Amino acid sequence: MKFERMIAIVMLLLQRKRISGKELTEMFEVSLRTIYRDIESIAASGIPITTTPGAGGGIEIMEQYKVDKGIFTADDISAMLTGLGIIRNTLSSKDITNALVKLESFVSEEQMNVINMKLNQIMFDLSSWMTSDGSGPILDLLKSVVENKCMIAFSYFGSRGKECFSGIEPHRLVLKGNHWYLQAYLPRSQVFRLFKLRRMSDVQIECNTFTSRNLPHPYSDFTDRMSSRMFPIKLLIDSSVLDKMLDYCTMEEINDIGNDKYTVNFNFIDDDYGYGILMSFGNKLVCLEPDYIRMELKKRLEAMLSQYNEKMEA
Repeated sequence: MKFERMIAIVMLLLQRKRISGKELTEMFEVSLRTIYRDIESIAASGIPITTTPGAGGGIEIMEQYKVDKGIFTADDISAMLTGLGIIRNTLSSKDITNALVKLESFVSEEQMNVINMKLNQIMFDLSSWMTSDGSGPILDLLKSVVENKCMIAFSYFGSRGKECFSGIEPHRLVLKGNHWYLQAYLPRSQVFRLFKLRRMSDVQIECNTFTSRNLPHPYSDFTDRMSSRMFPIKLLIDSSVLDKMLDYCTMEEINDIGNDKYTVNFNFIDDDYGYGILMSFGNKLVCLEPDYIRMELKKRLEAMLSQYNEKMEA
């Protein structure tokens, strides 16, 4: 990956007075043209790099720019290693692993001890408490088709039931919460759409390729639509489910009224998902207002109860 390779090049140049383009191509296993493009990008970011042609020449960072053998502090390097570590934990990649190894190799043992102490103070784990996302194999496949710009076909099970898609352009993988999504372009309807990976199946790589398009934000439209549909309702909850309620709001929306009871100003969306959240609290939650939400919640609970009664009578 270009960003990680550029970081490694900068770290290497800080440790050495000068290095040839040929050495860099052998180290990073890319073409000389790619190396010089990286050097141009590094220089454009404000790091003064000079190149000297001919025998004994090479690439170097201006000596007066170097401070104590490096421009990165322990905090800088630990931040980069943390970021690369998060990517490696969520998306396996040989490039990322190589970048981590090379970046660590440029750090002195004393500095690495400080960095490791900082790294151990923060841990990232995006997996679910109960089950894995289950998208590992399909994630690797989609990473490949996104890189190679191959069109795909697949089956998808969503709110509309099972749908079959073909001639789809996979443009970007998105990690939101602890779920992976594919942002893809649908040429027939001429729109971008997000697909949750765990709902995809029978993914097939097609022969056709596509040209990259200007990517919109993957879910800003969805967020805007949900925000416009959201309105506050008032709930009464038992103290035993306060921790669970804090998964959906903050203490600023919660008021302690005594006797192990709390009122909650809850941002609600009037759909199956919204009612499902309320019903998941069981008898530890009561909707106080508005009345029509109370009545709809009661109707849904009665319908659920009737299913159990019918089964027992049968």
